[in-house]
Amino acid sequence: MKFCYHNPVRIVFGADLLQACKEIESDKILLVTSRGFSARGLTAKVREALGRRVVGVVDSITPNPELSELVALKATLQNLDFDSLLAIGGGSVLDSAKFLSTRGDVVARDGGLHIEGVGRGASGSESLARAIFAIPTTAGTGSELTKWATIWDSKAGVKYSLQSESLYPHTAIYDVHLTRTLSRETTIATGLDALSHACESIWNKNANPISTHYALDSIALIVRTLPALTEDLGELGLREDMMRASMQAALAFSNTQTALAHAISYPITMRFGVPHGLACSFSIPLLLDCLPKCEAREILSPLNGAIKELFVALKVSTNPRDYGLDSVMIEEIFGSLNARAKNGVFALEEVKQKFSLADNKTNLH
Repeated sequence: MKFCYHNPVRIVFGADLLQACKEIESDKILLVTSRGFSARGLTAKVREALGRRVVGVVDSITPNPELSELVALKATLQNLDFDSLLAIGGGSVLDSAKFLSTRGDVVARDGGLHIEGVGRGASGSESLARAIFAIPTTAGTGSELTKWATIWDSKAGVKYSLQSESLYPHTAIYDVHLTRTLSRETTIATGLDALSHACESIWNKNANPISTHYALDSIALIVRTLPALTEDLGELGLREDMMRASMQAALAFSNTQTALAHAISYPITMRFGVPHGLACSFSIPLLLDCLPKCEAREILSPLNGAIKELFVALKVSTNPRDYGLDSVMIEEIFGSLNARAKNGVFALEEVKQKFSLADNKTNLH
């Protein structure tokens, strides 16, 4: 057997936000967060903890970051001297920070985003981005441990992926207290996003024994923890387990990328505004039934029942029609799947037929 596993991100789990900020080794920090974070007074506390090391604050990041908005925002930072970014927020904030960290221009080309106009340093290695210190405030995105950022162009109807080895954050810092005030809806959506990351890393052509080990631990934690957490949202032990499950799922898919469930999700989110965590996870039970005879099927078979029961317990529908997938939309989606779909082990035509056969009786509400 031959395989390679790689993740260069330093992980600090169980940290205190303000103490962790003080320990960041950087003198010129751009703080990237959301308006909600600032409204709760946390931006001011972080600025106080870091003092003069904060040279600028961006707190205008919105869900599903738009390419045009980030290009304009990056232009306003052109003359600001910063050598690192402190990103505090959910996936949209972390992905936006990756975009803003790039040293060159980010341009859309060949269906993706590319960093251009950057030379090589004295060591000969590429220096495409500044260091990122990532502090997730949800338990699901996993962006703090990956080299990818999802950027949207809703006018063109395109979801872009920006990727580079330089976009791996320097450090991921986990403070479970930051997730304590998440709503039930956000807790479920982000938790199911982590579940999708874990499952998709297993039914993936790029899977390896290490990524699969992390994924299985993540799935076990999620199916055990998420229903209980939705009944006791302030319970820190359950919050910590979900944060660890999200971290392990990220360690898994950071080496495999996502696959068909995510590829299906992007047009659903773009057209109907379905939250990403739901759009990329509702198809998991159906896809489990579509797995061909392979190692992934054998690995996931003992977990099938628990995964399907999770959606029942959370009262989350797994009926494609409840997410806008009528026969026309199914044909459209499967006719224009992005490259992520090819990472999976599925026979796509068979999966499409399975989606087409779904009816309202499969609604698990």
